[in-house]
Amino acid sequence: MIHVVTAANRGFYEPQLEAMHRLRRELFIVGRGWDLEERDGGEYDRSDDERAIYLLMLDQDARLLCGMRLRPTDDWSVLTDALPHLVMGDAARLKRPDIWEMTRHVSIGMGATAPEARRRSAEIRVAMTELALRDGISQFVGAMDTGLLGPATQGWIRLKAAGLPQPYPEGGSGLGFTIPVSEGLLADLRRDFACPVPIAFELDARSPLSARPIAELEIRSRARQGADGYPPSLAPVWAPCFAVEGAA
Repeated sequence: MIHVVTAANRGFYEPQLEAMHRLRRELFIVGRGWDLEERDGGEYDRSDDERAIYLLMLDQDARLLCGMRLRPTDDWSVLTDALPHLVMGDAARLKRPDIWEMTRHVSIGMGATAPEARRRSAEIRVAMTELALRDGISQFVGAMDTGLLGPATQGWIRLKAAGLPQPYPEGGSGLGFTIPVSEGLLADLRRDFACPVPIAFELDARSPLSARPIAELEIRSRARQGADGYPPSLAPVWAPCFAVEGAA
């Protein structure tokens, strides 16, 4: 499953979020030499605020495997405010509360086989689309390296470039992209990546589950996995995924 981490439940995921920020530092500051803010051993930017949503895939010991950040674009985003030249025309048209920017996708690569890497990416895509449909989001936007356009188009199916490739400030080139969100997109992702059941799980602080270690939730989820390695519907345990258990 993919954990949905918001301002309301971040306190349950402090070790995982710290690991995510440290990995971002290793990948983007140390590895790529980007001029980004470094703090407390991790990489941060102004999008790491109360409006940020983090999607985390964890192993059975609740250690970080991969992560992604989502955030509304209406007040600020990397694409529209830091890299507007990656969008053809007026980038301000993409500043809306019903548009989420997807940024800072990181993954622990050591020991991950190619099928495992594809599985991680597929589950993140499905989870974020589930969440976007629940919250009335119309599209995702973001920026990526130009060389990733082909694989990204295959992975997202409906991804479209928002402009022509342009140079990054730190070197190399990138382009903006948009992905329209719809029930059809979710159905296509589920079918193409053999992931037919709910993936996203948002732990509510009012739920009895919040008293249990995150690792225990992972173990219980894995105990219910189907033969194909993907978690089946969590409904028998946490019905439904986005419900608030114990709420009036």
